[in-house]
Amino acid sequence: MASPRTEAKWLKWYEEIDSDTNSCSDLDDAASEDSIHNTGTEQSSDEEEMIESISQPQRLSKVPLFVGKNDTKWLKHKTYEPSRKTRSQNIITKLPGVSREAKGAKEIIDCWQIFFTTEIIAEIVTYTNQKVDEMRKFYGRPRDCLPTDLEELMVFFGLLYLAGVKKSQHLHTSELWASDGTSSSYFPATMSQKRFHILLRALRFDDKTTRKERSNIDNFAAFRNVFDTFVHKCTSSYFPHQYFTIDKMLEAFRGRCRFRQFIKSKPAKYGLKIFVLVDSRTFYIHNMEMYCGKQPSGPYQVPNDAASIVKRLIKPINKSGRNITADNYFSSVPLANELYINHHLTYVGTLRKNKRDIPPELLQVKNRPVHSTMCAFGKCTLTSYIPKKHKNMLMISTFHDSDTIDPESRVQKAEVIMFYNSTKGGVDVADRMKAEYSVTRFSNRWPFTLFCSLQNIASINSQIIYRNNTENVISRRFFILSLAKSLIKPHMVRRSSLSNISVSLQQKICSIVGKSADKVAFMNPGEAQSKARCGFCPCRKNRFTNNKCSRCQTPLCREHTGTTVFVCYKCKEAEDNLTE
Repeated sequence: MASPRTEAKWLKWYEEIDSDTNSCSDLDDAASEDSIHNTGTEQSSDEEEMIESISQPQRLSKVPLFVGKNDTKWLKHKTYEPSRKTRSQNIITKLPGVSREAKGAKEIIDCWQIFFTTEIIAEIVTYTNQKVDEMRKFYGRPRDCLPTDLEELMVFFGLLYLAGVKKSQHLHTSELWASDGTSSSYFPATMSQKRFHILLRALRFDDKTTRKERSNIDNFAAFRNVFDTFVHKCTSSYFPHQYFTIDKMLEAFRGRCRFRQFIKSKPAKYGLKIFVLVDSRTFYIHNMEMYCGKQPSGPYQVPNDAASIVKRLIKPINKSGRNITADNYFSSVPLANELYINHHLTYVGTLRKNKRDIPPELLQVKNRPVHSTMCAFGKCTLTSYIPKKHKNMLMISTFHDSDTIDPESRVQKAEVIMFYNSTKGGVDVADRMKAEYSVTRFSNRWPFTLFCSLQNIASINSQIIYRNNTENVISRRFFILSLAKSLIKPHMVRRSSLSNISVSLQQKICSIVGKSADKVAFMNPGEAQSKARCGFCPCRKNRFTNNKCSRCQTPLCREHTGTTVFVCYKCKEAEDNLTE
């Protein structure tokens, strides 16, 4: 039996109920789990007494309930005070931070290589060279289309990042390699424009010889291995904070692809849809799933409904005590209850009006005052808020179990709405960060578009790991610029020692890498550079050149050049005699 104090509280509450309130007379329905909301790991004595009193026939006829279209029972009012104890679903079982494998990365390029490992890049090199071999027959000389290697591909990625940070990713390459002083000297100093075009066309991510067979069971076969490996590195390298956001990204793409999507609300309209799980605090992209349309029968055929997508995305954080925030595309009462009971995760999101679990009373907006709030309580809490006339905002939450109004809100918004507004933007912010210094170039090949998206995501995640490991807070632009230079400079140093590059190019490289260029023959900018006949060739050869010996200024051709520095062979012989 309930205590006298509890009974008095109930009787006073019953007297305030309108006489025309229709209550449920079925004892089993009122005592079911759908009508009782457990808000703590342990129930207080008052709460137990209240539940006991609900089960009594004499009280049951007076319990005010909402009933949804599918007969889901909801309490109109809270029957007990919320517990002050932290619920088991909100007890964090894994602290946020960098994983053990990633803690040793102290340099910017080391943090980036956590996501693009040597194994991934070596695999891309192998498949790119397959395409290069096919392309070589279209070139007059085999040396014009040579195979690439791991170092050159890293340089290629560095140039993509450099174009992104300069916001030149959509410029024609002729502007990036312009010799009139309007372009950055990094591009011509790193590789030729023709070589950049070859790598851009040849970049591949899977074995073409087996692609047709794999595509019979997987629409995503051309990029599956690289994508899954990258996502695994994201989930295993860093564990985010308490609040997560689930939403979809749309990578702009208008080429041919069997799972290309049209989303009217997105700026790009057409593109490739990716479902993502993002940390709402640091915007670390923790997990991703590519929407591949209807897959053929086989191991990659999975249901594409919203609830199944959410349950696959939350696998890395299962039973970790986190909260998920999502919009009405994903939200449903069964999903929120399942995450709460089976996965120890709370859920907050907006709710569509067509859900049959919602009581009709929460859908009515006529005669309801503006800024008014109405709630229904069960295993989860439904909230209806009127932001303006004839406008209804529906919320669902297993994180909140009360109808408390935020005291700081001037328009009397409930706490659940304020919480949703503070955590809903995780994916949108990450999307804007990607677009700010994007490396994506126009392409008709969807695997290349997705690869550029992974490059953007890697720059976001690697900066978060770098900041956690070094406690060095730098701007995103400076981070990407430093990353691009780290990928490019080793190749520049190697290229500066080649003998087949021009003096002007050698001077550019030396000025960038800080290498001594004392042996290079520098010309005054205003000095006329007329060609002169080689001082060592016979007149019948009639060889003219711009090159001069750096010591005696005698014009000389390549045949009579002693070393990569322009020294005539006589001076070279004199220098050798002195050394002997």
